[in-house]
Formats: sequence, C-alpha cells, structure tokens
Amino acid sequence: MDGASEFTTFWRIALPLAKPALVASTLICFAFSWNEFLFASVLANRDWKPYPMLVAGSDTVRGIDFGFVTTRMLIAVTVPVILSLMVQRFIVRGLTFGAVKG
Repeated sequence: MDGASEFTTFWRIALPLAKPALVASTLICFAFSWNEFLFASVLANRDWKPYPMLVAGSDTVRGIDFGFVTTRMLIAVTVPVILSLMVQRFIVRGLTFGAVKG
C-alpha cells in the first residue's frame, strides 16, 4: 500500500490476518480465568471473586442447597459455551493457523 503509514498497514493487513488467532487466544484466556478457583481462593479480595467461588460459597448452616448450586453451575457453564459457539469459526482457524500441511 503506497503512501500508507505503519499504523494503517498494520490495521488493514496484519490485524485481519491475525484476527482468528486473537479470538482463539482471547477465548482460551477467558475460559481459564472464568474457571480459576485456586488463585481466587487465596489471592482475591472478598468483593472480587470469580463465579466458581460464588458457587463454592453457597453452603448454609443447614447444608448444601443442591438446587441452588445446580442453577448456579448451569449459569457458569452456559456463558463460555455460548461464547465459544458464537466464535467457533475463529477458534478453528486460529488454532489450526500454524499447523503444518504435509
């Protein structure tokens, strides 16, 4: 592209080529941080806990309300599944982009 700046070249050429890899790595990072339990139980503030910590802390003095826990876990699983179904074509392209054809 004659006369284009470095930013324009990056924005119009490099970024569209890297979009599948960026989407796949973003989704993988989201899934790992969504399910993080160990670091959240040790390092997180009481107000900043991921969703699995909220589910784990749902026991009461009379025991565990399994219907409540099941509902929360269904919500916890639904969000990453819907997100990955929405960006499925980018995930496949992003994960296989560096594969060697033989």
